[in-house]
Amino acid sequence: MLIALTILAAVAAFGSFAWGLKHHFRIEGGMPSRMSRLSACSTAAFVLFVALVLFRGVGFGTGLAGIALFLAGGALFWWAVRTTKTRPPAIAHTDNIPTMIHMRGPYAYSRHPFYLAYSLGWLGTAVAGGPIQWLPALLIIGWYYKTAREEEVHFATSGLATEYAQYRNKTGLILPRLR
Repeated sequence: MLIALTILAAVAAFGSFAWGLKHHFRIEGGMPSRMSRLSACSTAAFVLFVALVLFRGVGFGTGLAGIALFLAGGALFWWAVRTTKTRPPAIAHTDNIPTMIHMRGPYAYSRHPFYLAYSLGWLGTAVAGGPIQWLPALLIIGWYYKTAREEEVHFATSGLATEYAQYRNKTGLILPRLR
């Protein structure tokens, strides 16, 4: 039963993330090749996670912790979607010049709440999937961190640079700042 609940919670979170890729983020001029590579790596890592859980099982504590992380990531994702519904951000790995700054909802705590949501999901796969899953999970989380840093450069060189610098001083990059 715990195996099924763990996989179901993971599918709910990662299914939400996949939905966002197709239906929420702005894509201008086609899917960026780096985004396609990230999606392919994520799919492979998720398949590995499901295989590990199915064939090796999941411990009671690690299963519950994984489920909690999947639910937290999914909840944060949908909060960010609701916050950006009328003005969705561009999909990752584009060279778009930012024209808006979101500062409400989860953006009041993290400049990149979507990446935090995804990172919570990947941390959930590592906790529930066991030692083998840690490597792909940490590599993908690192990819999000690097992407967030690249997006910071776009803001710093845009017409929003001054306003964004003030915002950056108040909020964390991915993890919320402790006040």
